[in-house]
Amino acid sequence: MITYTGHPFVDTGFAVITAFVRKRRFADLTDDDFQQIADYIEANYVRQPLRSFLTVAFTSNAWFAQSAFNPDRPDLSPEKQAEAREKRKYWADRHLRQWQQSAAALETCLFTGLPAAGLELSQKLQPGRVGRAQMPLLQGDDAINFFINGDPGLPMAAEAILALQAMPLGCAKVGGGLLAVHCDDEALTIAFATRFLQRNLNDVAKAQAAGEEKLPGSLRSLKTLLVETLTEILIRQIQEEERRARRPTITAYYFNNGQSPFLEIYHLPLQITGFLLAVHTPAYRAIWNELVQRGWQRTGMPGKRGKAVDPAEPRFNYLYEDLFTLPAQAARFVRTYFLRIPDLRRSADDPRREYSPRREADLVSWPLVELFAQEVLLMTDDRVTKLKELGDKLADYTRYQGGKRFFRQFFVEQRSDNFLSLLNKANIDYTRYKRGQETLFDLDSFLTIFMEGDEVLRKDWRLMRDLVLIRMVEQLRDWIAGNPDAIPAEEEVASNE
Repeated sequence: MITYTGHPFVDTGFAVITAFVRKRRFADLTDDDFQQIADYIEANYVRQPLRSFLTVAFTSNAWFAQSAFNPDRPDLSPEKQAEAREKRKYWADRHLRQWQQSAAALETCLFTGLPAAGLELSQKLQPGRVGRAQMPLLQGDDAINFFINGDPGLPMAAEAILALQAMPLGCAKVGGGLLAVHCDDEALTIAFATRFLQRNLNDVAKAQAAGEEKLPGSLRSLKTLLVETLTEILIRQIQEEERRARRPTITAYYFNNGQSPFLEIYHLPLQITGFLLAVHTPAYRAIWNELVQRGWQRTGMPGKRGKAVDPAEPRFNYLYEDLFTLPAQAARFVRTYFLRIPDLRRSADDPRREYSPRREADLVSWPLVELFAQEVLLMTDDRVTKLKELGDKLADYTRYQGGKRFFRQFFVEQRSDNFLSLLNKANIDYTRYKRGQETLFDLDSFLTIFMEGDEVLRKDWRLMRDLVLIRMVEQLRDWIAGNPDAIPAEEEVASNE
């Protein structure tokens, strides 16, 4: 029985087979399923566009890519064609169909725990061992460094060898490499592989029908594609009322195994995936979708020489891209997307250049920010409650006492000493306004929100200020509608960044 191995390439390969035969679990795979994927690979890997494209995964030494095994080379005699066809069939069976035989190897697969395959996959490797032409990013067949006892290659079960052959079909083509997505949840890994497999099979069929030799790549950037695909999966699961027992962790592997091999790893930790799961629930879906919609790259903008660029699908969603900066750059994320502060340094096709807290005050949402603080910043309920209470009191103070002058100062102040002086003055005025019955904050609340210990101001005090400000904006919507100039102009806010 096939089980989840924890290795991204092997698991992605089994996920492809599972998706190809429309099953839901690795454990349900049968010999008939292996036969179906093996037949597809043997028929299509030797043809364009896959024959050339898949060298990024298996190098030009792969069994389907070697010119010596190609019976369709020009000027070959019938005897030579038959010989080349026989050689290719020989190596195809060793990569795709060793699972049909009883394993007689003495070694055990490092990934599945099954017996290793019994036949060689290369003239230089021991039987059942894989090298760089079978598993991306391994060393060459002659290298002895970093292998046990100096024996090149890794022992692998026949089923896992087949899974590796299938693996690229469940990857997205992005630029000059492949993107494999692996999760700590088997079902989610299968869901990603299913999405990418469907696109690849459609693209391969279209290319073959048109006689094209190049497989089209993704229109999206890597990070945007990853989050967009995850969003599609989450929405489908919600619509089908699939309940997820726990939040997943997601890691994406962007690699090329060709002449210039590389590997880049992108990770979405638990707090980010938990946040993304929550924002697609009814309470947050509408406002989140609006923020996402306004994060897409603007198309049809002038090019570098002033010429109009044809309107096309946007490549980037900057909100999606910036999810990968969290939680380290949470302050910038909150200020940009939740408070709508513009960045005038951005290029003309970047929508963040046009953000406006004055025009887009309706997008400032405390419930969404409260969720962000709990899920991404891992704030305690007590601290979030204190932020909310301070925001409510400052909104009340602004409406009846401080007015536009205080609101603007609170909005734009960047110096810590001036900010603390502003808070102290507001606290005194608020206490007078409440006739001594209430203060803006007590010592405990002030320490919890703004201080590290009893004496040191938090390094992220501006983030805390912005969270309070978001609550104020939401509570003052009607007041702001009557006093639109209370919110600083875009140029004024941007100049203070």
